Amino acid sequence: MEHHRRKNFTRWANLGLLALEGTAIGLTAGTVICCFRLARDTAAPYIAQWLAAWRERWWIAPLWLLVLVLAARLLGELVIRVPLISGSGIPQTELVVAGRLHLSRMDWLKVLPAKFAACLISTLGGLSLGREGPCIQMGAATASVLGGLWERFTFSGHIHIAAGAAAGMTAAFGSPAAGFLFVFEEMKNRFTRGGALMVACSVVSAALATRWLFGLGRIFPFSDMSALPLAQVWILPALGLLTGVAGVLYNKALLGGKNLEALHSPLSQRWRILPPLLASFVLSFLCPSVLGGGEHLVIETGALAADPASCLGVLAGLCLLKTAFSVFSYTGNVPGGILMPMLCIGALFGAVCGQSLLALGLISPEDWATCIIYGMAGFFVSMVRVPLTGTALVIEMSGALACLPGTLIVAYVAFWTANTLRCPPVYDSLRAAIVVQKRR
Repeated sequence: MEHHRRKNFTRWANLGLLALEGTAIGLTAGTVICCFRLARDTAAPYIAQWLAAWRERWWIAPLWLLVLVLAARLLGELVIRVPLISGSGIPQTELVVAGRLHLSRMDWLKVLPAKFAACLISTLGGLSLGREGPCIQMGAATASVLGGLWERFTFSGHIHIAAGAAAGMTAAFGSPAAGFLFVFEEMKNRFTRGGALMVACSVVSAALATRWLFGLGRIFPFSDMSALPLAQVWILPALGLLTGVAGVLYNKALLGGKNLEALHSPLSQRWRILPPLLASFVLSFLCPSVLGGGEHLVIETGALAADPASCLGVLAGLCLLKTAFSVFSYTGNVPGGILMPMLCIGALFGAVCGQSLLALGLISPEDWATCIIYGMAGFFVSMVRVPLTGTALVIEMSGALACLPGTLIVAYVAFWTANTLRCPPVYDSLRAAIVVQKRR
């Protein structure tokens, strides 16, 4: 009896310790990510306002070009010195959690400031890259550094790293449910009671830090969107099918563009990031709407609905240009994520579908904008193949709770479509490329 009591006490003590560690990871990682978000969100409007005055001040354009050239060189040097910061960082983090990539705490300590600085430079430089994947890697790095304080990497799958990644995703998107699901659906971490408790405490504390300490709310103000009426439910599987196909095409274009540039670029790594930044320079003055991750473009999409005829052409053009620029931005081993551009392209594609249905008289003017929500979810799931995470992410980011049932339908149809087309998820392909490169 005494032995049984001691065993129960030890079990509950371990669970309590895991909860405390998860809370510490969530608060710390959430603070790091919120500082990154605030730095980017504070600087970006000033840069955009300054660039907008280029017609009145001729020297702005050449000065900005010089800044981007210097940024390209700096990013190239950072990637050479810390190769782990290239790309979004999610594939590297998933390999660590799976035990297929071993990093010391010193490695993580190098990754954290390098990723922070590199992603800040690349996103402020206008590249169509997201902060979310980098935030996941920075959250994992924060957890590893904190782990040195308690020396408890004893759980299968490095659950501390997974908890940090979940906290990073929560703070980046403001979505604790998606952060929790991401660990077990995308990272495929073994679901144990202790692991689930740690991750849950991590995402909750990260969400509290994001909302209450830093005052960062929802990214998309779509909480008043209503679901499609029952008479138009047939649109949902159709959107799932279309976004599934579109996601597969974008998946192939993204990986194909990355591989093509890696094989045929005449530039060294010190300058491989320069071509995307030169494209950003041109777009800064021709079409600044497609610069950056695309949060502002998603929000502004609904404002284009005043004239359906002209709106459809504008949305289609923005969708194509954003897609092409996002593919180009991801070349050259540039540090930056693909999740937010993915959501932006999905939103634009959904808006194009909604406006097409409106022009054909198949949907009412009050309901077409709902396709923005469904487009984001379907496109994301087609690319990443995580229907529960994708649904939770879009609903939490937008607050459109009324669209939850329809979003689930679109997500699972897109999931089935992408699997039927036998296109592997984008992060599976990126992980495989890292493993092959490591073996070489």
